[in-house]
Amino acid sequence: MALAPIITPQQTAFIRFELDHGDARRKKKALQDVSWRYRSGARFNAESLEAIENTIDGLLLQSHQDRKVVRWSLNTLAQLGRRMVSDNPVKLAMRHYDGDPEITAAGIAALSSMYGGRIEEVDLFRNCDPCLRTLAALQNTDPKFLDLANVRIDIDKADKEILKLALITVGLNKDVDNLFHPRHSNGQIIRALGTYPDDIVVQYSVWAIIENQKLGMHDLGVNTHPVDALPPNVQAKIMQLVAMRENDLDKRHALMLDGPYLPNAEAREGMAKGLLTVYYEGLEGITLDWSKQEAVEYVRKLLAQHFARFSNVCVLYEEESLKLFEANPELRDHLLLGAEGQPLYRKLRLQDLRMGTADLFDGDDELMKAIKKKSAPEKRALKALILSAAPKDGDRLRLDEEARDLKEKLRAVQNRVVTIEVVNEWAVRVDQIQDALFNERPQILHFSGHGDIGTLFFEDRDGNSAPVDAKAFGELVSLHTDSIQCVILSACFSEDVAKAVRAHVRWVIGCDKSIADNAAIAFSRAFYRALANGEDYEKAFRHARNEISLNGMGAEADKYRLL
Repeated sequence: MALAPIITPQQTAFIRFELDHGDARRKKKALQDVSWRYRSGARFNAESLEAIENTIDGLLLQSHQDRKVVRWSLNTLAQLGRRMVSDNPVKLAMRHYDGDPEITAAGIAALSSMYGGRIEEVDLFRNCDPCLRTLAALQNTDPKFLDLANVRIDIDKADKEILKLALITVGLNKDVDNLFHPRHSNGQIIRALGTYPDDIVVQYSVWAIIENQKLGMHDLGVNTHPVDALPPNVQAKIMQLVAMRENDLDKRHALMLDGPYLPNAEAREGMAKGLLTVYYEGLEGITLDWSKQEAVEYVRKLLAQHFARFSNVCVLYEEESLKLFEANPELRDHLLLGAEGQPLYRKLRLQDLRMGTADLFDGDDELMKAIKKKSAPEKRALKALILSAAPKDGDRLRLDEEARDLKEKLRAVQNRVVTIEVVNEWAVRVDQIQDALFNERPQILHFSGHGDIGTLFFEDRDGNSAPVDAKAFGELVSLHTDSIQCVILSACFSEDVAKAVRAHVRWVIGCDKSIADNAAIAFSRAFYRALANGEDYEKAFRHARNEISLNGMGAEADKYRLL
């Protein structure tokens, strides 16, 4: 059995850089690239997979994330996600974007992959439309594990979200025969959907032909002449399809001649994307002139990658690649990606050294190390605001000991990945809570004190108990979601308050019963120590519960809940 090709270090470094530092559009493109590579059989090595998967999980957990980035993060995890790593981030994203059918479908596909098709184990989408659930799971699950009895789609009556999912399934070549109709092939139905009265459905019908090598231009139901009369999103897929799959050379060349002059940048991007895998003699007469007149940077980057990729068969491409590399710094990463494996790569690397834009590393790949250095994650910092209250009319709590223990443990972290700044506010009165949040703007809000069912106890001006109910505290958190990522309620019977907060923040930790002081102290030190070592909130929570258990308090550990 042949081993799966490994995604190269340079490709991995570029993808990580785009995911870490790109805008929403660049992140989406990088995720699409990873998904395509995995569908084509390529794989990350173990170290790179760990880094990429954690980065994608982080995208899912960011507040106010672009929905397309969320959807493509889930699509990518459907290819490479592992249950032990990504299960919780996927579920949290699905809850957060509940009601978005595209994100729901992408989440189902991811969880179905992680659960080996055993979607009945996932309570989260048992109430989803059975057809949507099955189509989403089909994308990466063997049909024998799924109930396909009701998966027949009437294209005249089906919801467009169902049609889009069905087209994705066909495009991925994961469909069952006669998915749409018992007497018509899926290819015939795709041709019919080329005239469907919805631009997105038409776009997906073209995309299915691009992706599925069993389909061809004869399955295309869209009239490509004139192409600029089509909706922009459909134009883009048509130009990509024609560049990649049109066997009629005269027809293909005619559209290639028109492509650079299409007014829609999305359509020109589609053509440039299609040319990443295609070259034919005479094409350089179109593309070289196009590159000089193209005003949109991301289209120029794709053209530069095309030049470098086919530099071994077209000397004009090699010459242009060298010129662009020297004159246009923003194109260099794409030129290097395209040149990988070609003689041009060495020339570009030497040119980079000659210009003094890369450092010399003892016989190693200079530009590779430069890219890795550029894409390495920056040192992160988190601020935790701990609001402590021990009203004098309540039982004494060892809050000072908890703070001292936490400070010592953080100081002892040797290989700190994340800097944790802990701000302690003592004897917090209800009229001081908002001031503390405005002044500190923490990523972690931690309450340490007394609680009861649906209530946290702060202090009044006399130092006595001042109850704050779940609704009020939840509303307070909702006003600070621009900074708060995680809320910890280290108080007895705080689970109901945690549920109120969960509507506004993804990571919320509460306690369902009375908590012993020793357990609270152990939880805090282990949770923040894990964060300082680079663990995410879910893993830090697990470390904290384990710390309590290691100290002989297993029953106390079970009282903590991550919502």
